[in-house]
Amino acid sequence: MISFLKLFAVTIAAQLVMAAAFVSPNSHSTAYRPLVQVHEEVNSVTVTCSPPSATRLNMAAAAPAPAKKKEKKVTDENDTQDEQEKDRGWLVRLYNDPMNKREFVAMCLMEVCGLDDGASYTIMMKAHQAGLAVIGNYHRELAEMYKTRLSGEGLLIDMVPADDE
Repeated sequence: MISFLKLFAVTIAAQLVMAAAFVSPNSHSTAYRPLVQVHEEVNSVTVTCSPPSATRLNMAAAAPAPAKKKEKKVTDENDTQDEQEKDRGWLVRLYNDPMNKREFVAMCLMEVCGLDDGASYTIMMKAHQAGLAVIGNYHRELAEMYKTRLSGEGLLIDMVPADDE
């Protein structure tokens, strides 16, 4: 027990020596900033520099930002079409490939996409028989994530914008 306490005391002392080696006694942290006083009625900023002390920390303050003007947004037909494309989502599609076993494909669909075993088996069989199956219609970010993760498992996946048809 005594040797443990000695070892502990030596470890603490070594850590303190290492910490002191990286901090210069004359250097100051970036928390010591010049004191800034803002006068609103004149719209001027006065900077007074005071020496840093151990008891007082000064924060830097910025002058108030000018008020922003409100802008009207003009909508075109193209903007509404882009928004409608976003609303329709993205189709994540699975292609049949001879490399992966059907059970593995179904397991990947369950783990990555969170489908139940029946839905993943149905999608896998549709891709196996028809050559192509739609996994689902998702928002762009989610569709990209599914595509990346399923492709990482070795499946043939792509994503396309969903059409109205």
